[in-house]
Amino acid sequence: MKRFLLLFSLFPFLLLLGQQYQSFWYNTDNGLPQNSIKDIIKDKYGFIWLSTDGGIVRYDGKDFITYKNLKISNFNFFFFLGQPQTDHIVIPNAAEREYLVIKNRKIKVYKPDSQEIKEDVNRIYHQGKEYIFFSKNNSQFAITSPSRAFIGFKSGMYLFEDGKNIVYLKKNSSEEITIPFLFKMKNLKNFFGFGETLFLRDPERKKIIQFEADKISDFPCDDPLYTDPASRIYWQKTINQNFIINKGVIYISTLQNGTLKAIPLIRLKNSDIDIASIYSILFDKESRSIYLGTVNKGLNIIKIPSFTTPELAPTVEYRVQYTMLPFGKDQIINIQGRIFKRHSLVKDYHFNTFDELGALYDEKKNILFVSSSNHRIYRRYAPDYKKYDSLSSDKTRFPILVFKDRESYMQLHSDNIRFYLVIYKDSNFDKPEYIFPFDNLIYSAMHIDHDRLLVGLIDGLYLVSKSKRTIKKIRTPSLNVKNIISTESGNVWIITRGKGFYLFKNNRLIKMPYDENAYLSYPHNVIRDKKGFLWIPSNNGLFKVPESSLLEYAKNNTKKVFYYRYTKDDGFKINEFNGAGTSSCFAELENGDFVLPSMDGYVFFNPLQTPSYYPKAKNIYIERAKIKNSDFIYFKDTLNLKNDFEDTSVFIDTPYFSNNDNLYMEAGFRNEENNIKWNKLRNREYSIPHLSPGLYTLYIRTLISPTGHFTYKKILINVPALFYQTTWFRTVVILIFIGLIIFLIRLRTQFLQKKNTTLKKIVHQKNDELKITQDQLKNEAEYQKDLIQTINHDITTPIKYLSVMSQKLSETDNINLQKQYFDTIHKSSEELYKFTLNLKNYTELFSSQAQKYQENEYSISEILEEKKNLFAQIAAQNNIIINNIAPLNIVLNINESMMSAIIHNLVDNAVKNTFEGEIILNAEEKEYQIIISVTDSGVGMKEDVLEYYNSLINNIKNKPSSFKSQGLGLHLVIQLLKKIDGSIRFKPHHPKGTRVEITIQKP
Repeated sequence: MKRFLLLFSLFPFLLLLGQQYQSFWYNTDNGLPQNSIKDIIKDKYGFIWLSTDGGIVRYDGKDFITYKNLKISNFNFFFFLGQPQTDHIVIPNAAEREYLVIKNRKIKVYKPDSQEIKEDVNRIYHQGKEYIFFSKNNSQFAITSPSRAFIGFKSGMYLFEDGKNIVYLKKNSSEEITIPFLFKMKNLKNFFGFGETLFLRDPERKKIIQFEADKISDFPCDDPLYTDPASRIYWQKTINQNFIINKGVIYISTLQNGTLKAIPLIRLKNSDIDIASIYSILFDKESRSIYLGTVNKGLNIIKIPSFTTPELAPTVEYRVQYTMLPFGKDQIINIQGRIFKRHSLVKDYHFNTFDELGALYDEKKNILFVSSSNHRIYRRYAPDYKKYDSLSSDKTRFPILVFKDRESYMQLHSDNIRFYLVIYKDSNFDKPEYIFPFDNLIYSAMHIDHDRLLVGLIDGLYLVSKSKRTIKKIRTPSLNVKNIISTESGNVWIITRGKGFYLFKNNRLIKMPYDENAYLSYPHNVIRDKKGFLWIPSNNGLFKVPESSLLEYAKNNTKKVFYYRYTKDDGFKINEFNGAGTSSCFAELENGDFVLPSMDGYVFFNPLQTPSYYPKAKNIYIERAKIKNSDFIYFKDTLNLKNDFEDTSVFIDTPYFSNNDNLYMEAGFRNEENNIKWNKLRNREYSIPHLSPGLYTLYIRTLISPTGHFTYKKILINVPALFYQTTWFRTVVILIFIGLIIFLIRLRTQFLQKKNTTLKKIVHQKNDELKITQDQLKNEAEYQKDLIQTINHDITTPIKYLSVMSQKLSETDNINLQKQYFDTIHKSSEELYKFTLNLKNYTELFSSQAQKYQENEYSISEILEEKKNLFAQIAAQNNIIINNIAPLNIVLNINESMMSAIIHNLVDNAVKNTFEGEIILNAEEKEYQIIISVTDSGVGMKEDVLEYYNSLINNIKNKPSSFKSQGLGLHLVIQLLKKIDGSIRFKPHHPKGTRVEITIQKP
């Protein structure tokens, strides 16, 4: 029964000989690594695998994937072994250094001694002899014929050696059976087999020999193809397919009910392929494709067409077709009088007309049509259509078109001003029943019930009532109506030029959606088959769609409609179809064929046997990805990407060998509303957009049926986060940020509190300073006052002395005394003059800008000497001797004016309080100090006065408001010493007098 079904399923191919087919070549220019196709095999999942001298290639109907990154010694491969139906394909490379195992669409490399390939080796050894595995016949086998070979089956294997008997080895047995058949190795090319049965053809004796285990016998065969020496046998043992090529025809060989049958598949065109170069063959019944591998030109894929166009001689004119009428069981006839069947022109009645506007049969099968050359209606009489006559017409109007709808015969007339729809009750056209005038050209008319008609014009759609004799234009967009079609389901379709097609329902038009490329904006017809599909020829391809999908869209225009498009790749010569505005632009034949006119002949096809291809849900795989400028990444379920990934595509693998425009795939991620925004995929790949770190689910759906049923797949995409993109890091950062804010708030609060406290202190301090300032201003005023007193104090003694000397000068007449007095006055005046020159610096001593240090150093001894000279004359009047014993090498850089004022006051006090005594000025230098002393032998200080002045330097702020009672000079000295961080000590001098020491810290 299975063999009978196989024959029945292959029966349509018997009709394909001589038919136009599509042939596609692939070589190193468009996808293959090398042009020698050693073997071809189809795996369990539907993918096609090629063995070449440049590597193993997988083909999915769109792309060739070459496996280049295998760790093997060479990429030259032989024939496929193994069992593809169990997902186990094996192939060795040159010298069988490595074996590849293809399983689960992946390739693994094994050594020849691996257990994985022990049942599928390319060579065996028996009794010290090497035997090569024979797995297929091809045109090149005679060149590479080995000296010994073996053919293996599940039950055992045959060993062949030139000029020796055949040896049969049973499986899992040491038994060796010799078959008495002297074999010549050149006859290996004549082997073929089915299942466990091996056949050997003998062209010389016109016999077929059958091998069953250790038994051989003649096998009856009536088909001469098997024993014809011109026949080439191609036995593809691994895929259990046998082919015969004879006189350019490829046959598939079958064993049915014990009979060998060679069923023709296709007749090769001589220009397409050199039969001698064919190396391997695969017939894929599912995709109706023949794969031919050549030794030097690459891969040739032949699509067995579902559509046929009759072949015409080059001299036949008028290949552009518009109308036709069914003619017999499987033929058509056109207005030119030509009869066509599927593959050829059958007969030509030479109607000598080339009008293509329409035709019809009358009640007697006569053919009626209008000639545009003389505007007459012609009738060709059955059965041979040689006789004809013409019908007269109204003198005021001439016919343009004649057609029939229901039981009425109609004509379209024109008087060069208006157009008329004229309705007759029969084909005699004696007297019209109705005449309806129109202002524009009429293209079509059709009854929607017994009384009403829809009429299509160049400017729109009109509703005509015969009983009321009214014409009413249906409110529609601006439409150029070409045809009006009513299908068996009762639906009415309006065909337009440039605006697609509409469903007419409930007296309104519902526009149908375009296909993706808007080719359906120019349809020609809508035809319904017995399975409920609509076939729509257009200016660019033939479309197929379930009528139910369009009706569902009419109810809910959000329902997506999926059209299946056939192109010239499927068998017709040109994608542009034609059609007139009548029913004669389509024919349905008795054998079930549909016939459509095109710009290059008629297109025949059986709608029930013309497949539309959709991928199988089980054969859709998402396991490859590719990053920019890198090799493929293979994954399972989860695709792990780098954080900074770029230009990454996910590939959807499915074996789909038809027009890729009909492969509909969409992909998308769920959005925030938990909906998926679907994006249509191009070229079976999805480009991943930029994704932030996280785990995503990519959903991919594929259309697997014409009714809009999808199969869904999903993969996980993992984008790892860098440490600073992780949740814990963000949590820590947020916590740190919150803590920092709290810290800053607390710090700011503490700062403000501290600032507030500081401000309070500053306010109090300012108040205190204000008070101090007030006191200082008061003191400053007193100091200014005291400064004047001080200056007055310091110069009083010299001036007083000058006054006394002047009086003595005036009272004496002694010239010597006068001279002496004059000298004294001169010297004292000179010293006083020098002193007054420094009064400016003297006044700056109490300024806040006065500096403690100066840049230049000076000698202490020089200052002491200067003061000695200033007071020398005064001291002489009191018999006082002033001695300066200070060393010259003691130097200071303390403000010289301050030091001068301090020493001036100390020497002045010593001169005032000494009579007939001695004043000693001295200075000494210690490690960190310089001590300057003024010692006199005067009256000395009382003990309480000494105590007062010794304590005054540490309590200068509590000095009395006036220096008068306490001694202005010493207060001045103490004040200046505070400015230079000096100290003073008053001591009694024995036997009498006072010793004053000032101590200056060395810088």
